[in-house]
Amino acid sequence: MPTHPPRESGLSEAEAALRLQRDGANRLPSPDHRSAAATLVSAALQPMVMLLLACTLLYALLGELMDGAALGVSIAVVLAISVYQELRTQRVLEALRDLASPRSTVIRDGVVRRISSQELVVGDRLLVEEGDRLACDAALVQAHALRVDESLLTGESMPVDKQPESPGAEGQLHAGTLVVQGDGVALVTATGTRTTLGQIGGSMAALPARESRLHLDLKRLVRGVAYLALLVCLVATTVFAWREGSWTAGLLVGLTLAMATVPEEFAVVWTVMLAIGAWRLARLKVLTRQPQAIEALGSTTVLCVDKTGTLTCNQMEVVGLQTADGAAAERRPSDAPDPRWQALIETAALASVRESLEPMDQAIFRLSSADGTESRLSLVARDGVAPGHPFVRQVWRHEATREQWAALKGAPEAIFSLCAQVPEAVQAQAERWASSGMRVIAVARAAGSEPSCELQGLLAFEDPLRADVPAALTACHAAGVRVVMITGDAPATALSIARQAGLVRDGAPMQVLTGAQIDAMNEAQFEGVVMHVAVFARIAPAQKLRIVQALQRRGEVVAMTGDGVNDGPALRAADIGVAMGARGTDVAREAASLVLLDDRFASLVDALSAGRRIFDNLQKAIGYLFAVHVPIVGLSLLPVLGGPVLLLPLHVVLFELIIDPACSLVFEAEPASPEAMTRPPRPSSARLFAPRRVARALGVGLVALAFVAGVQWMARAAGATDEELRLAGIACVVVGNLAMLQWFRGRGAVGRPNRMLQVLVLAVCAAGALITLVPAVSLALGLPTLQAGDVLIVLAAPALWAAWQLWRGQLPDGGKRRYHAP
Repeated sequence: MPTHPPRESGLSEAEAALRLQRDGANRLPSPDHRSAAATLVSAALQPMVMLLLACTLLYALLGELMDGAALGVSIAVVLAISVYQELRTQRVLEALRDLASPRSTVIRDGVVRRISSQELVVGDRLLVEEGDRLACDAALVQAHALRVDESLLTGESMPVDKQPESPGAEGQLHAGTLVVQGDGVALVTATGTRTTLGQIGGSMAALPARESRLHLDLKRLVRGVAYLALLVCLVATTVFAWREGSWTAGLLVGLTLAMATVPEEFAVVWTVMLAIGAWRLARLKVLTRQPQAIEALGSTTVLCVDKTGTLTCNQMEVVGLQTADGAAAERRPSDAPDPRWQALIETAALASVRESLEPMDQAIFRLSSADGTESRLSLVARDGVAPGHPFVRQVWRHEATREQWAALKGAPEAIFSLCAQVPEAVQAQAERWASSGMRVIAVARAAGSEPSCELQGLLAFEDPLRADVPAALTACHAAGVRVVMITGDAPATALSIARQAGLVRDGAPMQVLTGAQIDAMNEAQFEGVVMHVAVFARIAPAQKLRIVQALQRRGEVVAMTGDGVNDGPALRAADIGVAMGARGTDVAREAASLVLLDDRFASLVDALSAGRRIFDNLQKAIGYLFAVHVPIVGLSLLPVLGGPVLLLPLHVVLFELIIDPACSLVFEAEPASPEAMTRPPRPSSARLFAPRRVARALGVGLVALAFVAGVQWMARAAGATDEELRLAGIACVVVGNLAMLQWFRGRGAVGRPNRMLQVLVLAVCAAGALITLVPAVSLALGLPTLQAGDVLIVLAAPALWAAWQLWRGQLPDGGKRRYHAP
């Protein structure tokens, strides 16, 4: 509670109720919480899922209920994964809504009360104290040594002093900020969306969500193949009906051909790969709010990161010590205590408050071993920071000797003015540390009531770099991803952290650009320099958005990390927004595509690798889909060319039971290639599947079709029946599927175990035995029942294929000259 509660009575409960009804609850608008049913409907209305539903309906209209049921099951699986992922994301985000303190202290009817922060109204007299997270904007009326951490709002890492009834920012408190020292009384001036926090969040509404390039490519691909399938179906139906004189038979042939050509697997492979990829990232503490962002990360060329709390720990540490007698050293947080600094550190601790949330006080006590000293002393008086008094003075009395003395800490120039002697070396060191971006305080001691102080030395503070950041940045550079720091801190502070992280090199041109310099440039000038700047300092929220948009206009694919309210618009405008989950605000999390639940910047390396792996595996899977449909379409076309009807719609469904898990699960389980994070990002203009890749995939499919045709020719020459020809054709297609699956995995794939592939092969063998050995199943599929010896002959082809793959995996290059599947 405040030290000196005011006598004003504040609003009455009746007036507060009227204002609450007029202005609404003090909360930020949250995204609509959709039920499972609404989420299901939304997923079902996606164009590619609608294509699957149309295929199922087509089966039902033809009376092929078994075929329709099989396709319906696959649709149910896709929808279940989509709904689960959406609901899980909603639950995690709701658990992360911890920005505002749930309760606030106000004066109403002359009584101090604790109320829900949602009940705050304009005109309330708000009591604030150390540790409070403010839930509204307010004008400060009274204050005692009040300091507020506004880093989530401004990006400035150091707390700022607040003075009552001062013009400008010094007299204003803002929602989302944290009181780290002192207490005070304020008059509520804005709540909900009318606060600064709410206005920044609302500014994102005008920024449209960006659709993934891969999603657009896949939609174009599906649309093109679907049109081709429709055209082929119409031509085949017309030709067969004209030649045979039966439109019913022609429709059956045409529909079978359409089922063999319609690319329903594209929807499955896209949805399942991204959903499982999101699940894998969730295990690494990366929440995926928009699954398409995983893939888009693979094309990221520029990563814009905030300094405070992202590259740094958001926790001040003592990094430099200087005693008055000239001893100086820089230290790391992991360094062991040094007795040379004991007197300096203990004096600084006695000028601080142990329970304070002020970052420098916390850093001092982490370093101090003054517990025993404090227990023998009693605090007599304390003077905090005030205008014209930029230092803290605490007077202590020794319980045994009753001797009194004071410990002081504060701005070096203020402490120096109180000391009788200040060595030039100490003054020079203070200037050097300050110019390098460190926060410097001087520490002094005074005996009794003497005005003159004895200088103890200097302490330099810095918000340290996260330990895993340099390695993560090295990985980004190796992957061709440029990293840019954007911060509200001073240029010297930003450059100091950038050098430690390896973001800038000494002597490089245009290392840092300030917000004031950006404001002085027009758009053309700014776009000319934005590609060469590594650090942006003293940046306002609107300027962050301007930086992101300027990079995008230069053709860059921009990922933006952030945790503060000020990052929200830029996160939304970026191609990929990445918010911090533990420290980030609701505004940042709702604007982002990905959320780092553990706030580890290094987790982005995993996400970048996952994005590239998913794109590579999607290319392999879609290449396989193009190739594997060629022999199926070839068998379906045979009746149109005058041959027997070998494939029925049910047979095509059987093939789909192999193709769907192969493309969506086997390829999804493929590990990232060794060079995935050592090659540049793919160009933003790169297509998911270029015409050249389509041609190569179709070429592989034609080889498989030639194999099927050769077996058919030999079987027909041997006098095989139509049922036997059908079985031979289906067996050849299945074996060809497995061979193409291995081919598109790439050279050396035999040496890379894939558990899903092993499961698929076992399932195919079991299904083959069931179909060929159980008469009821064979009859239902229009296939002959084989004897055990015949089954061994059929299995000879898979055995030869396995032997060839084993030999292929043992080639001298051992997969080093890795084949990139089309």
